[in-house]
Amino acid sequence: MGQSKSKDAKGTDTAGAVVPDDPQSEAFVKGLMANGQAARAAPDGSLPSGVTHEIIGETAAGLPIVRRRRLSAF
Repeated sequence: MGQSKSKDAKGTDTAGAVVPDDPQSEAFVKGLMANGQAARAAPDGSLPSGVTHEIIGETAAGLPIVRRRRLSAF
């Protein structure tokens, strides 16, 4: 998957993040968004309930760059 170990174009640290730069990682990120499992963190750093991935930036194409923050237990 599009794992990055650097910074994106806006200078966001993307180490350990999923950068949707191929069809597989694009589908993964789109699935997270469709299922409500990715969101931006609140100013205090917390994530809403049910969110497993934090949106830390976006690609030039407008897709979110995400980093896993917690696991989901169904």
